[in-house]
Amino acid sequence: MRLFLITWIGKEFGLAEVVKALKQKHKIVYWVGAHSREKISSQDFSGTIFHSHDDALKAIPAKEVGNFLFDPPSAELLEKLLGTESETLTMMSKTFENMSVNERKHLYYDYVRYWDGVVKKLKPDAIIFPNVPHSVYDFVIYGLAKFYGIKTIIFELTRVNDRCLVISDFAVGSSFLKTELKKNENKHFSVEDLPSDIHAYYDAQISFKANIRPQDIVELSEKYSGLKALKVKARSFWTTVTVLKDLSVFTKIITYLPRKFRSNQKTEYLSLAKPADLSKKFVYVPLQYQPECTTSPLGGVFVDQLLMIEILSAALPAGWLIYVKEHPLQWKPRGLDYFSYRYRGYYKAIADLPNTQIIPLETDSLTLIDKSQCVASVNGTAGWEALLRNKPSLAFGYAWYRDCPGVFKINDVRSCSIALEVIKAGLFVDSQQIISYLYSFGKISINGFREQYCKDVSPIDVTENIKNHINAINLALEKNEL
Repeated sequence: MRLFLITWIGKEFGLAEVVKALKQKHKIVYWVGAHSREKISSQDFSGTIFHSHDDALKAIPAKEVGNFLFDPPSAELLEKLLGTESETLTMMSKTFENMSVNERKHLYYDYVRYWDGVVKKLKPDAIIFPNVPHSVYDFVIYGLAKFYGIKTIIFELTRVNDRCLVISDFAVGSSFLKTELKKNENKHFSVEDLPSDIHAYYDAQISFKANIRPQDIVELSEKYSGLKALKVKARSFWTTVTVLKDLSVFTKIITYLPRKFRSNQKTEYLSLAKPADLSKKFVYVPLQYQPECTTSPLGGVFVDQLLMIEILSAALPAGWLIYVKEHPLQWKPRGLDYFSYRYRGYYKAIADLPNTQIIPLETDSLTLIDKSQCVASVNGTAGWEALLRNKPSLAFGYAWYRDCPGVFKINDVRSCSIALEVIKAGLFVDSQQIISYLYSFGKISINGFREQYCKDVSPIDVTENIKNHINAINLALEKNEL
């Protein structure tokens, strides 16, 4: 088969060896990665077009494709891809925040022009992504693949250590898992039936009273503390100036002190936060870090978390409250300045909603889960932690745990009202249901890492990681549905 690999980066995790194994049976037609930085030689992959991730992000063609003249996209094609366009323009807020709407739209058109031409000329049978596409240009490739009916293979991260699900469409989830759950729906499994790594994970989650933070949150907290934070800022400055050619960073440096003492995200939040009364009935809403894949694209329209809270407020049973808490890392990587996801008045708009209260950041998350009636999020980790602690979860986005008992998929006020009424009537999430879900999950998911924080909690080494990825891709290529 003719394969594209997109944002396939991670030589240290064996991902280059995965490609070498795949080319024994398949034709590696196109590979977007970091070949120069990872010292991957094109001589080892004769006939493969190499494309730098940084160049792809800036809509610079691969050298082997640069001489092809692709026509600008037609109005008809762009109209059929409007969903992709909307999500892509939102996604650009992470890397191209200073671009105007029209600049973003034209960059998007450049992406469509190039990748539509490449797909039509090179005719891939399948396109492989190491994660849900969220690097802007890769989402355009994903959208085109869906439009043309080209198989997509995605390794979806979960919060069960290094476990991932191999899927084709993040909006649908794993058909393999749905089938396995259906097969096992009348069976009862014990913790001892779980794979050893999932057994250990489950025991840790339910045994400790203190927060067990996900590994990436632990590492990001360390990354943005002390001297490490200065190194990150220096690297970010260099990338912004040399790669993205964005000189507005100099203005930010010059105006740093005046900005530090004026109104910002943190001062607005702190002015509105009030202690939670845990004796009342409430829905706990932990905001998700933005910008990130978890809300764009995995949130869909609920990338706007204010919309989610408005729906909750409109559907809330009489006498209940909504407690909203910001993500603990939201103010660290990007600083305290207002920006597109946390604009001036954002927290006030939340606090002004009926029966809605912003609470202090230091309020313990697990205590809030335990005392709540349920947890509502786009697709956050707290929603999964709630299930593990026998609490229902409202998922507004495309959560990896969407098929677990106790999860309500929310789209509007009506579905939210129905879910809250069921919860009000006394719904209890049984541990037996969670264990049975984890059993099926363990059968379908794979151990595998493509990021350092996943490797840090993985029970396997690089050799097994290579093997697991090769087997998963070959199996996915054989199947009609994932």
